[in-house]
Amino acid sequence: SPTAEAYRQLRTSLRFCSVGAPPKRILITSGQSGDGKTTTAINAAITLAQSGADVLLVDCDLRRPRVHDHFELPNDSGLTNYLCGQQVEIDELLQTYEDVPKLRIMTAGPMPANPADFLGSDEMVNLLNIVSDRFTHIILDSPPASAFADAALLSTLVDGVVIVVDSGRSSRTVARRVKQRLTQVGARIYGVVINYSDLEADEYYAGYDSHYYAQDSA
Repeated sequence: SPTAEAYRQLRTSLRFCSVGAPPKRILITSGQSGDGKTTTAINAAITLAQSGADVLLVDCDLRRPRVHDHFELPNDSGLTNYLCGQQVEIDELLQTYEDVPKLRIMTAGPMPANPADFLGSDEMVNLLNIVSDRFTHIILDSPPASAFADAALLSTLVDGVVIVVDSGRSSRTVARRVKQRLTQVGARIYGVVINYSDLEADEYYAGYDSHYYAQDSA
């Protein structure tokens, strides 16, 4: 489908967005809630894993975690269990997704009262250092960057940031605010994913979709 092809193109773009080697730590954020950042993070992680890379998807949205809902996974324990200093092995917090063997998922875990303090802690730095030795790519899903400091904190711990915007309701003002907030802390912005665009309005993609849908039906 055009949507699947778009995520494959995103995968290709991510692989070639840095000189020397593909980025290891990638933060996915948005300007506001509902722009589709979690869906983008999930599909980016899946497409990278489908290419043969070992991928870890971490739900760093400690305010409104959604990754576990998408995969229908338990969220009794996860990222916050490690960040709060519990004596827990990282492997105990990694969950699998049978359809994509190369993908591992770390859900958010119990929600804390002070998410920014957790994400900006030395424990978060240590966690990323440990998993960076084990995985080719680490995809972090964070809260919207315009509303909370969480994304700005995380952006200093990753190789680069992808900003997701809703083509129908996101404003230029919000997008500029997100860019400014991230660049002020020295974040490297890889680019923008325009979500919810009308592919049917493009004759090329409309034909592409019909061709493959007909073949699938056959």
